[in-house]
Amino acid sequence: MAKLSVNQALSKAKSHEKKGEIEEAKNYYKIVLDIFPSNKRAQLGLINLKKSHQSINIINPSENTIKEIINFYNQGQFQLVIEHCQKLLKQHPKAFVIWNILGAAQKSVGNVDKASSAFKRTTELNPNFADGYNNLGASLHNQGMLKESLLAYNKAISLRPDYVEAYSNLGVLLQENGKIKEAIECYKKAISIKPDYAEAHNNIGNAFHDQGKLKEAIGAYNSAISIKPDYAEAYCHMGIALYDQGKLKDAIEAYKNATNYKITYVDAWTNGAEALEKWNKLDQLEDWLIQAFKSFKVIPSDIAYLQSKLLWRNKKFQKAFDLISTISDENITEVRKQDYLNLKAKCFESLKQYPNAYKYFSKMNFVTKTSSDFSAYNSDAFLLNIKNQLRMIKSSSSFKFETNTNKRVDTKDIAQTFLVGFPRSGTTLMDTILRSHSAIEVVEEKPAVDLAKQSISKSGYIASPGKTLPLSVFDEAKKAYQKEFYKHIEKLSPEKVYIDKLPLNLLEAPLINALYPNAKFILALRHPFDTILSCWMQNFKLNSAMAIMVDLEQIVKLYCLAMETFKISRIKYNLNVHIIKYEDLLEDVTGESTSLLKFLGLNWETQMEDYRSTAIKRGRINTPSYAQVSQPIYKDAKYRWINYKDYLEKYSDKIEPWIDEFGYEKL
Repeated sequence: MAKLSVNQALSKAKSHEKKGEIEEAKNYYKIVLDIFPSNKRAQLGLINLKKSHQSINIINPSENTIKEIINFYNQGQFQLVIEHCQKLLKQHPKAFVIWNILGAAQKSVGNVDKASSAFKRTTELNPNFADGYNNLGASLHNQGMLKESLLAYNKAISLRPDYVEAYSNLGVLLQENGKIKEAIECYKKAISIKPDYAEAHNNIGNAFHDQGKLKEAIGAYNSAISIKPDYAEAYCHMGIALYDQGKLKDAIEAYKNATNYKITYVDAWTNGAEALEKWNKLDQLEDWLIQAFKSFKVIPSDIAYLQSKLLWRNKKFQKAFDLISTISDENITEVRKQDYLNLKAKCFESLKQYPNAYKYFSKMNFVTKTSSDFSAYNSDAFLLNIKNQLRMIKSSSSFKFETNTNKRVDTKDIAQTFLVGFPRSGTTLMDTILRSHSAIEVVEEKPAVDLAKQSISKSGYIASPGKTLPLSVFDEAKKAYQKEFYKHIEKLSPEKVYIDKLPLNLLEAPLINALYPNAKFILALRHPFDTILSCWMQNFKLNSAMAIMVDLEQIVKLYCLAMETFKISRIKYNLNVHIIKYEDLLEDVTGESTSLLKFLGLNWETQMEDYRSTAIKRGRINTPSYAQVSQPIYKDAKYRWINYKDYLEKYSDKIEPWIDEFGYEKL
């Protein structure tokens, strides 16, 4: 009472009473009566509390019975808990505590609908029970009922303003709906109330990760682990962030810690396996999967899929096919569904079962088309923009500047070379060979040109040929390009050749020419049908361009527009271009590379013959070709399209002009 007035103590007693917290309410009434024995409000409160308690005893089972059920729940005997609760509710249909336990057990066995019904009944029986609303919010969240879940979490917080679990759960809901800033505020609120709440530190780490703030994310995960040293989920999430930082060794160590504390943690095992596979560390991957298989009585489908992928990469095609054939499509998690279907298609292809291969590539693309990520992109609008730009290129000259001389301001800059081509035309192989040269540095697929274009748009102008723009706008655009490009260069040197490799920059030839009038272009070509088919067979990370790659007809449209754009730009702007064909490169790496090096003003170096070592040493390669370029010359993909010609024949009229243009074989 030293810190509370009589009114405050009575108010707290009443608050606990409303929540059904009888003992807490009783303690506050007794505190008042110990000091003021004649206080009528406290006396009456205790009398009413006793009556209420008697009523509750009629409504609820005994405390020992409730404790017994909770013990079963903590032991993971959820079905037994459900059976006991259902029996008790026949005798005590208004026992909100039992309804709450029933909901938790139903949720644990995957009966989300039944769980929500139980939690809803809990809150109806006791509208002041904050735990019931928090549990209801979580269950509704699992059902995808986001608006209703939001209301339930907010109700829980209104009943208990210091409810850290509800704040954290609300943060997860907001984060999943793209409201990351609001989510972070929820996590911060939870941490301010309970600084040692490890789950909130982990969750805020996930939010920072979504924002691309990897350093802050790792700091948050470390905070979570310092509070809860066996926190497997925090270790796993840290592994993902470290991998994204390019720190494979540290990432694998984090995944190992996760599996040490939780040996059957599927996500940690699969994330570690995928990291090793994408970095071409196949020997380490084999050891990792051996340990994973030892950790499970029944091998999870995702881990079996990754073992199949290792077998396929080691060219044990029949074994890979036999293993992947034991996996049901429905048992693969959604995040790996497309990769699994892609591998199954490749296994069929390796065994020359081309109709089945085509079937599974189609399935892969169907899964992508029906995903929520895909719905965020408009491929028709993307193609229309390219058509409009092509029309402008045809009808106008290059970019114009507001100056009498129409000359650029002289700025010191390195000579720039652009490696372009349609995706899947061999640019990654060319990149790997070129970066084996001591005087070449390649920047792989960074948005430097796009940032230059954005800079122009932010200045209130349109980055389109024929438009008249102030020199200052172009200078700012060039600065934007350089800022991004130079971030990925170790050290600028006038002795080096710097190559910007992003295949679809061939669509940006007019802007590149305006920024760098003396730029050199390396145009990578491959048989048009092989290029188109290979794009369709890839599970690309989605963006506006890659969303087109799930549909053969759309890919054909993009191919024709892209090639015409570059062809006309090359003539109109007198671009300095060296063409290299993928098929020729496969047959004569030294000869084709020597010719290209001459174009760049360089000579052949003997270490370029061992370009595979360059691929392995560089670690993660951020394109779908990461596996091929670390292998001996990969000729399997040469004229692959012939095996699928029946599916491609209907596009011949549109593609044959380009087949003739580039000197390739027709259908």
